[in-house]
Amino acid sequence: MGIKDILGRLEAQEKQFHGSLVLAPIISGHEVSTKIAGVTCRLKVEADSQIPRGWSVLEVKSTERANWMRHATRAEREKYLCLLPKVRFIALEQGKHVWAAFPAQTGDNRFRLTGAAVIREVEAGVQPFDTVITRFDGSHFWFDTVDNRRSPAIASYLRESLASGIEPQDLRKSGLSLEERSAYALLLYGPEPEPEIEFPTLSQYGPAPEDVPFDWRHYVPRDTVAPQWRQNETGMRLARSVAHGGAQLVSYIERDGVYSVTYRFGDQTRTSTVRSSDLKVQTSGICLSGRDGDFDLTSLVGVMQEAAHSQPWQFDEYD
Repeated sequence: MGIKDILGRLEAQEKQFHGSLVLAPIISGHEVSTKIAGVTCRLKVEADSQIPRGWSVLEVKSTERANWMRHATRAEREKYLCLLPKVRFIALEQGKHVWAAFPAQTGDNRFRLTGAAVIREVEAGVQPFDTVITRFDGSHFWFDTVDNRRSPAIASYLRESLASGIEPQDLRKSGLSLEERSAYALLLYGPEPEPEIEFPTLSQYGPAPEDVPFDWRHYVPRDTVAPQWRQNETGMRLARSVAHGGAQLVSYIERDGVYSVTYRFGDQTRTSTVRSSDLKVQTSGICLSGRDGDFDLTSLVGVMQEAAHSQPWQFDEYD
């Protein structure tokens, strides 16, 4: 292919950008990455007023900008979600914009999940201990539907037991799973406390080598990391990363080059889904234009967001 052909192709692709429609979930940060005409672009979402959260349709104005047009329809949302693998969770507590949930199938080998996770865009009507179906895009768990195959009587029994303060070992209900019992204990008692992590002082470790700039604020020694992470290279890296800001690693999921990291900062618990390369947060967008608006998994690309904008949830936030 000659240089003229390459330039012509790039010019045609640039024209295709303008006016293309993108379906994407909008969360904090208001940026969406997607692939249009084979080119990946990161779009800053703009609107005449405040940009609403949730499933949205955007109109691309350039390779860097898109206008918020409207909320996505249920059919559009379902088309998006059906491309992604199902993961079942047991709902725990509702936060400001998210739900905390416990995996309903801890033996699912597709994901490395320890402890609770955050579920986004959960519809009204979900209650604690309901089993829900989510879809995982490699970064976030998106609510799909309540799992109607699971008896609602079990969730109702657990809610009543929680209100009565019944101990997990005293639960008696036919069909109650080990995961539901664990979710109950987690909601009753809260997560296990992490050991306190203190920043080291420069004097504890002596002077740094002359040819290597040393900033003690960005160094976390191995022995200050909680023991459960010391034998795991990824866990060590993430524990040290969150410890830089004074936080403590609670759990993480690893899949396809990204980590969904839950960490505790003071009395708050936050979750950020980050790339392994630069620890930035992701979600995905799908181009609706071209080829009759067909959905294609190759159109899914991560949305980068600052971890500081992720929404927290707390077990002790609710009475």
